[in-house]
Amino acid sequence: MQNWPVLLPPFLVLGTVLITQNLNRAFIIGILSAAFISTHYSVSAALSLLAHRVIDQICVVDYLYMYAFLIFIGTLIILLSYTGGARAFANAITKHLKSAKAVETASLVISAFLFIDDYLSNLTVGYVIRPLTDRFHVPRAKLAYLIHTMSSPLVILIPVSSWVAMITGQLNLAGISTDSHVRIIADPFFIYLATIPFIFYSIFTILSAFLIVRNKISYGPMHIQEVIASQSGNLFGGKTPIAQHLAMHEGTHGRVIDLVLPLVILIVSIFAGLLFMGGFTLFGGPNGFIDALKNNNHTFFVFFIASAFTLAFSILFSYSRKTLHLPHLKTIFAQGFGLMKGAIIMLFFASILGALFKQDLQIGNYLANLLYGATALPLLPCFIFILSALVAIITGTSWGTIALMLPITVQLITSLLSKQALYPEQIALLLPLLGAVFSGAVCGDHVSPISETTIMAATSAGSYPLDHAYTQFFYAIPAIAAAAIAFLIAGFVAPYGTFITLSTAFIGGAITCMTLLYLLNHYTKHTSS
Repeated sequence: MQNWPVLLPPFLVLGTVLITQNLNRAFIIGILSAAFISTHYSVSAALSLLAHRVIDQICVVDYLYMYAFLIFIGTLIILLSYTGGARAFANAITKHLKSAKAVETASLVISAFLFIDDYLSNLTVGYVIRPLTDRFHVPRAKLAYLIHTMSSPLVILIPVSSWVAMITGQLNLAGISTDSHVRIIADPFFIYLATIPFIFYSIFTILSAFLIVRNKISYGPMHIQEVIASQSGNLFGGKTPIAQHLAMHEGTHGRVIDLVLPLVILIVSIFAGLLFMGGFTLFGGPNGFIDALKNNNHTFFVFFIASAFTLAFSILFSYSRKTLHLPHLKTIFAQGFGLMKGAIIMLFFASILGALFKQDLQIGNYLANLLYGATALPLLPCFIFILSALVAIITGTSWGTIALMLPITVQLITSLLSKQALYPEQIALLLPLLGAVFSGAVCGDHVSPISETTIMAATSAGSYPLDHAYTQFFYAIPAIAAAAIAFLIAGFVAPYGTFITLSTAFIGGAITCMTLLYLLNHYTKHTSS
């Protein structure tokens, strides 16, 4: 199937989301249209293909491990909230804060420590820090920006977060695997680790947040909010104050160890499991540290076991400390499943759609034929970043965008270079392109007014959601421009090696980000005086 109708399903997905604001409905329409087009408009053949793709998703044990991991992590998040560990950690940090700058910095630090999941970070930090930011007249929109910026943009950079199974699973679906019959022969987890430094938007938006707080940078609609807050005490940009409460139960008798110990165990369990399954020398295997990670093909099993072990330990530990009552376990598991149910359903549909895009419609091949000779390869990372960001803004989800864009991107670059299976070192643009997909997905989700994390951050901070989205967009502009410049540089210097590519792209992006922040801040102060 190599003609223009193969592009209809992606556009139908985006259009449906735009009209209905329902991603799962859009994915279903995309799946049905993709199956119909790929079988040359035969209803019976389309139904047969759909049945085959659904069975593939149900029967592949790695995907079942991934879904179980998400459920266990969701339950662990609820448990950490229930025992009060997250709240105790936040209270320990905020006890001696004496200024607005210190409080804003603390919100960034607390969010950074809750790296395991963006939902946990969003929900916990705003609820705990809000009384302090109110005391120092920090606008609620500013608080929402701070906790939102340190949620999903940070979590995607951490290889032990709730995102890692999704990312490695989508890389595997896109054609990156140790299986010799795929497009790129490599362990998905190792490729994810190598891609982390190229997730430029996350890096620059976190850098921006710290610079804004530590240097008291203020501009755009947020500056107006801050002026109103300092002059009148109104923390809502002059609007009627609102009071919203956290939906999740928060324990009041927890201690810092109730949060720290489970996180440490999860991190140690994951890396110990990966090294053991990868044949690390300390466990009697033949491989060094990097090779053990690189040659591991049991990633999903390791995440499943590590999360199950951590959750079991946390339950026993909480029970022994009397911060957990066993009759409440049923509710905790139910809420944990509920927290991740939407993500699991979305990933299931997205995986089927991704398989249809890659294996049946071969959209990447079609785009490669269109772009071959018409678009310079060095421009692809910047182009993919912008396209992924637009998709995420429209759909309101980073996970859905990654599931949509990864199969197309991997197939596109491998089709432009070769029809045969390749190793990562043979594709100079691989890491910048993957970083562009991840960056664009996080960027679009970060600034989208319909994103779950946008609404969650606003709710946690007690801000109007549209005020949060509007003020945050202007603070995201320097990071967006910096990431675009970084991917543009990376595209041109990629043939010179990973170190040169990463260093020059980062320097160019960082200079762009800091310069824009300085100019916008200087202009605002100049016009306000």
